[in-house]
Amino acid sequence: MNLPTALLTIRWMVRDTFRQSLVSRLFWVMLSVSVLCVLFCLSVRISGDEALPTREYETPMRLNPEIARQMGRDNAFAFGLVGSGLAVEAAADPLGKKLARDEGLDVFQTELTLGFGAFKVLTARDRKDAVRWLQVWLSGAVADTVGIFLVLIWTAGFLPTFLDPNQVTVLLAKPVPRWSLLVGKYAGVLLFVAVQASVFVLGTWLALGISTGIFDGLYLLTIPLLVVHFGIFYSFSVLLAVWTRNTVVCVFGSLLFWVVCWGMNYARVSMVGRNLEGMTPVSRGMMEAGYWMLPKPGDMSLILYDALKAEGFSMKVPEFKALQDQGKFHPELSVLASLAFALVILAIAAREFQTMDY
Repeated sequence: MNLPTALLTIRWMVRDTFRQSLVSRLFWVMLSVSVLCVLFCLSVRISGDEALPTREYETPMRLNPEIARQMGRDNAFAFGLVGSGLAVEAAADPLGKKLARDEGLDVFQTELTLGFGAFKVLTARDRKDAVRWLQVWLSGAVADTVGIFLVLIWTAGFLPTFLDPNQVTVLLAKPVPRWSLLVGKYAGVLLFVAVQASVFVLGTWLALGISTGIFDGLYLLTIPLLVVHFGIFYSFSVLLAVWTRNTVVCVFGSLLFWVVCWGMNYARVSMVGRNLEGMTPVSRGMMEAGYWMLPKPGDMSLILYDALKAEGFSMKVPEFKALQDQGKFHPELSVLASLAFALVILAIAAREFQTMDY
């Protein structure tokens, strides 16, 4: 079997995956979720300060800790303004505003309106940072956490359905290599998720830009990082599908595997970042081996966090921050090791599929 035929088979399987998503209505379910998120972003309105009032010759300085604490913030910065006192990111509560003004500070505040006026949120950020705050939560909480779980669940049935003896035997009767059928199906699911991720991210990005006038390109980095994150863990779902041909096993097995990997990731980061004592060399070696052999969902989330420059918009997990501060976090090696795991698992799945009897 020559390579052009195998590539043609992969291409056909990619098209078949999209056809399957339309028949099962999954395409429209995921599209509906994205449309709801886009409508939410279109409902956002921002009023208040345009930007932090700083100039080149103004220097940010930390406020008195007691004043910052009473404002409801661990830290607050003031910016010197010639002839107009100080401007400060102040908390939205009346006490915070009074304290700021008593100190000769101009209160800095922005109002977010959500749900076409149904909800109002006061925030001590300028307009651009308010939009960035929404994008960080859409990317980190909605897409990279809830989104990954939902997509793993919703796509778990693609392979077991395809591998059902009543369907796959028709394809196996044709002179095509089995590995190309499996790789084509995996590529089809990956492309399907990439399309849906692009619709979600681009749609919410454009909606927020239209409703607020602010277009922040960093948010678009969510697309490739989300697809890579999903692709790594979907490879394990492929292996489960080949072994069991059972959708339920693929769903719960994939989610359980994600949790196990996150636990291993967190444990190793805690060991290195916190310099945990009392661990034997054998325990440390096993933890290091488990970390580098398994996918690293915690690292993937940290990479997304840093790519979006989310510092100040959400809190980084302390153990991961400690590791990073020590210069012991290597994102490139982490991603490459996770991708290597996916390739090995796909190779095992293809080998298993090649030797299966139908």
